[in-house]
Amino acid sequence: MKVSFIIPIYKVEQYIDQCVESILCQTYSDIEVMLVDDGSPDNCPAKCDEWAKKDSRVKALHKVNGGLSDARNYGLKYATGEYVVFVDGDDFWLGKDNLEHLVAKAKEFPEVDFIGFNCSYYYSGSNTCKPWAKYVDELAKPHSNSETICLLTKTSSIVMSAWTKMIKKHVLIENKVNFKRGQLSEDIPWFINLLEASQSCLFVNEYVYAYRQGVAGSITHNIGQRNIDSLIDILETEIAKIEFRKITQEAKSCLYSFLAYEYSIILGYLDYLDRELAENKYQYLKQYSYLLNYTQDPKVKKVAMAKKLFGLRVTAKLLQLRIKRMKN
Repeated sequence: MKVSFIIPIYKVEQYIDQCVESILCQTYSDIEVMLVDDGSPDNCPAKCDEWAKKDSRVKALHKVNGGLSDARNYGLKYATGEYVVFVDGDDFWLGKDNLEHLVAKAKEFPEVDFIGFNCSYYYSGSNTCKPWAKYVDELAKPHSNSETICLLTKTSSIVMSAWTKMIKKHVLIENKVNFKRGQLSEDIPWFINLLEASQSCLFVNEYVYAYRQGVAGSITHNIGQRNIDSLIDILETEIAKIEFRKITQEAKSCLYSFLAYEYSIILGYLDYLDRELAENKYQYLKQYSYLLNYTQDPKVKKVAMAKKLFGLRVTAKLLQLRIKRMKN
């Protein structure tokens, strides 16, 4: 059972070695590592070639810059493994036996189309990790896509990130589950599409992935109009798609609740815009406040309660204060 790791490489010269080493040192060795140089202007292309010479399991692919989504799609085209794992070039895997455990789980439950795992926030300054919240134990058993959507939403544990899944490649290829080129927050629609395409999946509480914090250029570091416009576009696109998705009505209702969570984040981000633009965005976003009626997600339920008590504008201000506090 070969596993293909797809790693987009762009301006990660100082991180690439740690990233690649953390994959190549896995105790399960039937792997290939696709280093997709996305036209990086630094020493990354040479480093990719060096790794390919050093280990036959590494393939260096070079392409014109097209962004993260384009690089992931490009790597998927050349992957030969039965399973696919995405990794960002500035992150890394935490344990040497991570893949061995995931493959064992895939062999135990061959019917599942993907296995979700967990991540930790990594702070290089202190060389420490902060684990993300755990999945509920029920998710460790195979569930249908609709059941999974409901469980993830009701436990407020939807982790959209592409890099927290090991996925059967044919599911991605046959269902055309790819990343939209040039879009920010591209993992959101991608994961919803993956869920719809999957007959069965499960999640394990193994902290596999180290998500590096404080990297310049990441969405966690810089929030601006492009980020917000991308999230609004995703919100509108996904609302339009929900009723046509091949999932149960309960799962559709839970997806609305997930979008209500994203809606709350957008409101919280408005404080990063200048006052006039923020006000224009707020007035536009008022039309989607009905999403807060879908309170399956416990976090959305709290936002909905605040809206009922204080109104939408004050609730938006409270969300903005919370996001600022979390980032400081």
